[in-house]
Amino acid sequence: MPKKRHPSSNYARILFRHLRLSEENHQGYFQGTNVSYDELMSLDGTISSDDLSQMYRNALAISDTEDIGLSVGLQLHLSAHGPLGVATYSCPDLRTALNLLATYGQTRTEVFDISLHQHAEGLRVNFAETQELDDLRVFVTESVLSGLFAAIHFFLGAAQFNGECFFAYPEPSYGSAYRDHFGDRLTFDHSATEIIIPESLLSAPSIVADPVLHQQAVAICERQLQEIRAGVAAETAFSTRELVSNLILENPGKLWTLNDVAASLHMSPRTLIRKLDSEGTTFQRIRDELAKQHVITYLAEASLSVESIAHLMGFSEVSSFRRSFKRWFGETPSQYRARSKKD
Repeated sequence: MPKKRHPSSNYARILFRHLRLSEENHQGYFQGTNVSYDELMSLDGTISSDDLSQMYRNALAISDTEDIGLSVGLQLHLSAHGPLGVATYSCPDLRTALNLLATYGQTRTEVFDISLHQHAEGLRVNFAETQELDDLRVFVTESVLSGLFAAIHFFLGAAQFNGECFFAYPEPSYGSAYRDHFGDRLTFDHSATEIIIPESLLSAPSIVADPVLHQQAVAICERQLQEIRAGVAAETAFSTRELVSNLILENPGKLWTLNDVAASLHMSPRTLIRKLDSEGTTFQRIRDELAKQHVITYLAEASLSVESIAHLMGFSEVSSFRRSFKRWFGETPSQYRARSKKD
């Protein structure tokens, strides 16, 4: 029987921060779970499905916002999805991105089985529930689809989404907010949750397509998927470079230091330096390459300010982020964004 893979703890951290909770002010977020604040923030990778579901219920009780599922979904930028997110934003076009999400979606979530079907109007993306969601159906569906639409709009840029969305539940009282997120062509009480993406949109390119990075990220996703299907523990022999990359990709929003990574990989900093040197690279090079890719995807989203991007990247001060950006690209974030719009 395939190994039951726990969901990434990154999603629980994003929700925690979205609620503006803190170490001193949990407001019951961990009630009924086996997870503590320190464990959530320890970046150890996963949380059990039962604990994650209880955190979702606690979040719904804490929040005074009806459409929290929609709003937190907007925080699920591609870089929040680990290697799958990197494989997606570095791929050539939207069609390829959707195929990746359908193929490797299991590596990130066990809630939906995503499948693609050619439709007369374009590509039908179906979200089949793999477990009974009950009282969490609306929240989980809103979060997942809002996250997906963040990816779709990353490819579309200024172009408008003119497809259709179908939801397997009645229209909520805040249905008007759905139109802001998913467009006007909505159907509720449908037999399944699906979206139809017009053929004309599927060739929309990624402005940060990177064949080398894409190939590396897909290889990691493939290994993760094979481990799930084989029902084995994650014992694949990764290179040190891949171990470092995986750790950084799985935990966006943290400014990793050499000592942090070495401790997480249970080796001394000197050993980590030596192993990376033998593979022809350095920790700084790996970290900068991944940071550059992440920040470019954020800058492509017009709704994100430079200050918001600095926060998402893990910088406590915008000035520090601007200095790092200048070192990476030779220009300021605003200059880069303005030039990209002209290109």
